[in-house]
Amino acid sequence: MVQMRKWQPLLKLDRAGQRPSYRQIAEGLVAAIADGRLRPGELLPGSREMAQLLKVNRKTVILAYEEAATKGWLHSEQRRGTFVSQHLAPAASPTPAAGPPFALALHEALATPYFAHGEQVTAHCDRPGALFFDNGTSDHRLLPQAVLHRYYRKALRSSFASNTVRHGSESSSRYLRGALADMLRHQRGMNIGAEHICLTQGVQMSLYLVARAVLKPGDTVLIERLSYPPAWEIFRQLGARLVTVDLDEEGCRVDQVDALCRLHNVRAMYITPHHQFPTTVSLHAGRRQQLLELARQHAFCVIEEDYDHEFHYAGQPYPPLASDRRQRHVIYVGSLSKALGSTFRCSYIVAPPQVVEVLERQAAVMLGQGDAVMQRMLADLIIDGELSKHLRRVCAEYRRRWETLAGCLRAAFGERIVLREPEGGQALWVRFDDTIDVDQLVAHALQLNLVVRSGRQFSPLGERENALRLGFASLSAEEIVQATERLGRAWGRMKGDD
Repeated sequence: MVQMRKWQPLLKLDRAGQRPSYRQIAEGLVAAIADGRLRPGELLPGSREMAQLLKVNRKTVILAYEEAATKGWLHSEQRRGTFVSQHLAPAASPTPAAGPPFALALHEALATPYFAHGEQVTAHCDRPGALFFDNGTSDHRLLPQAVLHRYYRKALRSSFASNTVRHGSESSSRYLRGALADMLRHQRGMNIGAEHICLTQGVQMSLYLVARAVLKPGDTVLIERLSYPPAWEIFRQLGARLVTVDLDEEGCRVDQVDALCRLHNVRAMYITPHHQFPTTVSLHAGRRQQLLELARQHAFCVIEEDYDHEFHYAGQPYPPLASDRRQRHVIYVGSLSKALGSTFRCSYIVAPPQVVEVLERQAAVMLGQGDAVMQRMLADLIIDGELSKHLRRVCAEYRRRWETLAGCLRAAFGERIVLREPEGGQALWVRFDDTIDVDQLVAHALQLNLVVRSGRQFSPLGERENALRLGFASLSAEEIVQATERLGRAWGRMKGDD
């Protein structure tokens, strides 16, 4: 029997406050778990008991539990109750391979340069007149609003009629997975069905689920020398050891992988082969085949993130590594968020059905089920061809925007920069010569209300990288001109011209 008396001091509600009661309860639970007052595996009171104790509606408690479960703090078991997640327990042995305790890992993650810079980005982007060269995101202003409204209303009516408007409709999930499988078969050459797809809410959630399923503390993960910071932070927090592979003009130096596998216990390799993040270079075909062969020889998992496959400007896009019919070692991570904007949190993992079953069980603990109406709407957009139509239209616009940015940069910096014409994607990778210190340039730009991330942010080892990744897709042509002018002024201040 749960001892109810301990819960009153543990969860105190501000009845006169502005924040909803369910959020106060959820935050109280999270705080109690984080500081050790609630232990991993501990049983919480039932929603009815907790509601009586706190003198709130039972639905308020249910919402609070769902909120905390979505963040991974709690999990529910049918007929048993709601528990503090076991995954929050610190490692049993404080060995280096086991990784740091949960609270320490969180502290260290927030202290890394990338996340510290993220606080600056958030603060400055809210300023009036601020401009932001992001990492490459879509422009919400180009979304076909009338089409989206029509399809959402249609999905809502359908869900009401079939009584599946509630969260957690298995039929809507299956419908969307089927639509995605058709799209991936026809557009990316992947021989898959709905049973190969696990739905998630964001690429970072996908990467976390895959890493949890594949890695154990002490395993080695190969990553490219410059890479996506949230990915390597996930691997680190799960106790993995990171080893970097160099990059050149043909992408990842796959020729180094064999030697690294002989030196280390390589369990996985994380790679963005289509438009490498952050440099945008595509991995050449010969290296793709070599990588798949090395994965077979050394039995490691290739985690392929294909974050912006849809945006390709030069010829046909490369097929994913996961499309190779002979491969058995690739787990593929994709997303619709780049196509439709971050508001539509729909990403997916493609893997063998038995792996998908494991991933879905983990996802259910973290998230429960997805939004049935949104899933049906997204599936209809894919099936009816509206998503493809939208992508054709914005690709033409994004190409014009990167041409505008390239022209402005050349006019402002001349021969002091080297930028490669991207085959695709939503950002330019720009290298500066040694007369321009990029870290200083970023700091001076911030004073001019321009936010841009230094190349150093993409180095897992924190090494200096005299380059910038400049996202162009989310800025209009006029905004690109203004942003580049501010970047040029920042350089002028460095020289003492301003």
